[in-house]
Amino acid sequence: MKKLFIILCFVILNIYAGKAQHFPVYSQYMMNGLSINPAYAGSRDVFSATFLLRKQWVGFEGAPTIFSLGAHLPFRKQNAALGLIAYNESIGIENSTGLFVNYAYRVRLGNGKLAFGLKGGFNLVKEQNTKITLRDPLTDAAFEGNNENRFMPNFGFGMYYSNTKFFAGLSLPSMLNYNSNGESAKTDFKTYNVLLTGGYLIKFNENFKLKPSTLIKYKYESDVQYDLNFNAIFFKNDMLWVGGSYRNKEAWIGLIEVQVTRKIRLGYSYDISIGPLSNYNNGSHEIMLRYEWRDKVATLNPLYF
Repeated sequence: MKKLFIILCFVILNIYAGKAQHFPVYSQYMMNGLSINPAYAGSRDVFSATFLLRKQWVGFEGAPTIFSLGAHLPFRKQNAALGLIAYNESIGIENSTGLFVNYAYRVRLGNGKLAFGLKGGFNLVKEQNTKITLRDPLTDAAFEGNNENRFMPNFGFGMYYSNTKFFAGLSLPSMLNYNSNGESAKTDFKTYNVLLTGGYLIKFNENFKLKPSTLIKYKYESDVQYDLNFNAIFFKNDMLWVGGSYRNKEAWIGLIEVQVTRKIRLGYSYDISIGPLSNYNNGSHEIMLRYEWRDKVATLNPLYF
């Protein structure tokens, strides 16, 4: 059993390591745009804070667990916004803590706003090799080692446009590249993950709307990854969102979100795995809590993007 655990741990780490410049995966990224694009800062037109907890591949020891907090605030007179995102992710014997500050400059374009964003911060990765205990003397030597800490600064860039019916974004979340030992490696465009997002609001009446959207992840000479999302929005005050997503080669996702009050929103999603580890887990759970300060503030688009 321990051999199987170690093998699967390395499968997980290889899956994540294969995605150079790794960043956490969220099923409700639509409600936490700051996690994938620094230009999203200020786009809610009010102070906005989002907390996410994700338990991935439930039932499999060592599977990823992610805590994330993102907050941002616009400064209208300066056409600017600031944001902060922090997260902690545990995968097997590895624990990663990230902290990034975001800045966005926003300008009017047509009936919407175009923003250019930058972020800077660091990842602190702790590799707890001493947690590995094997009884097989033939394999012990391969896993011997001390705990390791790696401090990896990074920065990213993004653009984001939104109006009352449409949004689109492009971002390069990590501009610096590191090898598996946490050492700075040669950086060129071929190593970058490029993220593209887009969505559209279809309004039938005050009580029913649809919002299809997508997230596309591109890396040179790698398979394109994408999420296709579809949300139905119910009731006059958009109280209830029910939707589903497909993440190619990885998962089918169901989600529900409720606008509890004008300021508080709750969301839950469940992933059904279809990838190489689908036989070893019972799916993934994700909980989202958003707080927004909305006292007497007129917003461009308070809920949809």
